[in-house]
Amino acid sequence: MVTRVNGFSGMDIDSMVKSMMAAKRVPLDKLNQDKQILQWTRESYREMNSKLYDFRTNKLVTKYGRDAALNAQKAVLSGNTTALKAEATSTATGQEMTVKVTKLATRTTYETAGLGQGIPATTSLAALDGVDLGSMRGLDMEEYLKKGFDISINGETFKDKEGKSLFNGMTSISTLVATINSSEKANAIASYDEITGKLTIASKTGGKDGTVTMGTPSSSNTVLGLFSTKKVAETNKLTGATGSTTLTQLTNQLNNSVLTDDEVKDITFSINGKAFTFKGSDTIDKIVDTIKNDPDAKVNAEFTTDGTLKLTGIVADPGNPKGAVNLSGNSYGFMKLFNGMKSNPSDDNSITKTITGENGEVKINNVDIDNVTSNTFTINGVQLTLLEVTKADEPVIIKTQTDSSKAVESIKSFVEDYNSLILALNSKIDEAKYRDFRPLTDAQKAEMKEADVKTWTEKAQSGLLKNDDIIKSVLSEMRSIISDKLGPLSTLGITTGNYTSNGKLVINEEKLNTAINANPQLAMDLLQGPASAPKEGIFDKMADKITSAIEKLSERAGTNRYSMDLTSTFKEESVMGKKMKLYNSRLNVMTTMLNNTETRYYKQFTAMETAMNKLQSQSNSLFSTGK
Repeated sequence: MVTRVNGFSGMDIDSMVKSMMAAKRVPLDKLNQDKQILQWTRESYREMNSKLYDFRTNKLVTKYGRDAALNAQKAVLSGNTTALKAEATSTATGQEMTVKVTKLATRTTYETAGLGQGIPATTSLAALDGVDLGSMRGLDMEEYLKKGFDISINGETFKDKEGKSLFNGMTSISTLVATINSSEKANAIASYDEITGKLTIASKTGGKDGTVTMGTPSSSNTVLGLFSTKKVAETNKLTGATGSTTLTQLTNQLNNSVLTDDEVKDITFSINGKAFTFKGSDTIDKIVDTIKNDPDAKVNAEFTTDGTLKLTGIVADPGNPKGAVNLSGNSYGFMKLFNGMKSNPSDDNSITKTITGENGEVKINNVDIDNVTSNTFTINGVQLTLLEVTKADEPVIIKTQTDSSKAVESIKSFVEDYNSLILALNSKIDEAKYRDFRPLTDAQKAEMKEADVKTWTEKAQSGLLKNDDIIKSVLSEMRSIISDKLGPLSTLGITTGNYTSNGKLVINEEKLNTAINANPQLAMDLLQGPASAPKEGIFDKMADKITSAIEKLSERAGTNRYSMDLTSTFKEESVMGKKMKLYNSRLNVMTTMLNNTETRYYKQFTAMETAMNKLQSQSNSLFSTGK
């Protein structure tokens, strides 16, 4: 580091170096100003991108592009109005309909017996299996999670590429349901009821033709077995064990080890909420007696001569009317010592039932409607949703009538949004540009009042997009779309203002009401496009032009073409992004050069001071000798 000295010479070296560097910093300041202008310009582009994206996506496509936005048809119900809902579409024929519903359509449904209340959809399949993953050791958990839970619906087995089940102990009920529902092959809708604990699987195809074929999984570990009350918990057969065999011996047999009773950890698990802890020295007979003699466990326990540990729920117990055997805690580790626990068989009819779907029975104008497989269908341009069987001799009478209010409000809202957009775009390309007001440097800001800095900066930011080609182009294209349709638009009471309004639309609400009541289809065909050419509507044409402008903005400024977020990151590979990287590179090089130059100046002045100090010392020495 250079020592900065103001010494014998009496010169203010800092001031001199600062003065010498001032001229050399001019190019750096100019480069920083150019970078700031580029940054401001990108932010202005991002603001315009946000407005264009919002108008295209949230307005033209989502809000105004849907049939319902301009639909002037309305269904009016009388009679048994609670039996169904009716919504007239834009294609409603105006035919009056008398509807009688004698049967609702149902889906073929497969459901489990249920687990009862208290089990939320966030519960894991391991918990339903009586296993607490949190109490398991690492190797035990790894081994347990390899055990998948199988299910087959309409030929879909829910396996990965390696043939492993998509569902294991960590899978939650909600994830299971979502996975089934997202499968096109399964063609089924799964649901879980937290009130009954039932898993229900219904055919997506309604009526009598819908099917839910539950295949027989290759594994005994079935999903369906988890959603019914477990009345028996039974292990696989264990060879070489008797009632006098201890847990230590079972552990050594399982792990091929030679542990002593003291070296075997206690094992804890629960049955129907009653916790049990057994030591390595405990025998199978002691374990069985402890469990079956505990009234809180509500189960019978036995170890059969063929080596099977069996827990059976006591149905007669008032506290356990279903005879449930609910395991938790480290039940997996305990049952593992007995060669693992069997799962409920998938073909047990007591845990599931199938309800066959039926077609609905509906008469409209005394004519039976064929193939009513869904309770929602459209006829004569009216969408009907069947809710209940109609009362005897009280059908639902449906009439359609023209109601222009919704269409009028949608068109008025569109005109307001359109005018707001072109006002914002015009304000940018017409904004005054003050070429003499460059971005202020830090040194300049330090010498100015805060209010003056703000005023200066506002002028420096003004006009950055003046006469911008992308914005001018999209404005011109939108105006051209309007101009090409001025004739039919004027029929709807929509015209353009005078020349100074820059394309602003003017609406005559009274004329618009009259036109829609007289011909409601005119507005839909003009704005949304006719059924034969849906892309020819004003909304779609504008959306296409705006999409093109958004893409051009993205290529130039790096704005996000998929978002209107004003804080989104700019893409570096855009034209302006590459220019920004070049500015940063040049600034780094220039800053390094200036720092080196400043250091050299200080070194030179320091050397001069040192030399002058040495000369002064020599002169003083000579004068003192002369005396």
